[in-house]
Amino acid sequence: MICHCIAIVLRYVRNLTNHMIANLVELSSRSDLKCVAEQPDIILLVSCLLERLRGAANATEPRTQRAIYEMGCSLLNPLLMFMEVYKHESSVVYLLLRFVVDWVDGQIIYLEARETAIVVGFCMRLLQLYSSHNIGMISLSISSSLRCEADTERYKDLRAVLQLLASLCSKDLVDFSSEPIEAHGTNICQVVYTGLHIVTPLISLDLLKYPKLCHDYFSLLSHMLEVYPEMITQLNGEALVRIIKTLDFGLCQDADVVDLCLRAIKGLASFHYKQRSAGEVGLGHHASGYKDHTGNFQEGILSQFLRSLLQFLLFQDYSTDLVGSAADALLPLILCEQSLYQA
Repeated sequence: MICHCIAIVLRYVRNLTNHMIANLVELSSRSDLKCVAEQPDIILLVSCLLERLRGAANATEPRTQRAIYEMGCSLLNPLLMFMEVYKHESSVVYLLLRFVVDWVDGQIIYLEARETAIVVGFCMRLLQLYSSHNIGMISLSISSSLRCEADTERYKDLRAVLQLLASLCSKDLVDFSSEPIEAHGTNICQVVYTGLHIVTPLISLDLLKYPKLCHDYFSLLSHMLEVYPEMITQLNGEALVRIIKTLDFGLCQDADVVDLCLRAIKGLASFHYKQRSAGEVGLGHHASGYKDHTGNFQEGILSQFLRSLLQFLLFQDYSTDLVGSAADALLPLILCEQSLYQA
């Protein structure tokens, strides 16, 4: 009886979405797509279909998951085509990203390793395409002129990318698949790491003054540095400096963001201490200091974080709710930088 009901639900979802999928697939396969895509009626058609399919993606539950997964898989190549064709049409890009975010968010925990590899591979190609066209590139002169929360809508595509990366991260937290995703060569950390490389240069400190974007960014960064602290050893000097600056900036924001930053710092310091205790290099020269391309010596990141955290605890006003998180971050920093702490 239960199986019969599920079959009815699946058939209903497929019947509901098949004509929309067919329209998008047919449009994406047209040889004159680049010519017709800019027509107002075609833009409206694509936008409406993406909105409707996004609604279907939001309805994902165990009974409908299989049909909605198949719906999304049918659109993987068309979506990449539309991202290419509509690279200068910000409204379509945003709707496309939102559909992918909602579809991945609803599907990721249910997928088997092979299916996860397909979805992750698609997300990687989408992010690479997004990056290659510099979609969402923000100039400091524009961002510094913004004055109100409503203006953050200009950056909604960046927020969508952050939310997509966060959804992929959830696979490591909740996973109903029968085998590990690594069985098919999928590395969630590497995908999210690549995504951060794409997004981080687009987000200035000015942009982080806007609450929604700020919270999404630090939520993702905190998760990555807590769960995958070793990733920071793969960063180049420029990317590392950006992360240090943003974490320093985050320590001056509201309590939620400060807590996320403290958790990120704790993750890095704990990783380095445990690795060094086991005879490994830990964060390597990133922790001990290094010479930059100009030959100037740069202080290690843990020393910088210890100074910043002590400055925060001793000279700034903060909520008592943060005392526990601050203590958790301070202890491994002191263990790693005892000479600096005692100086």
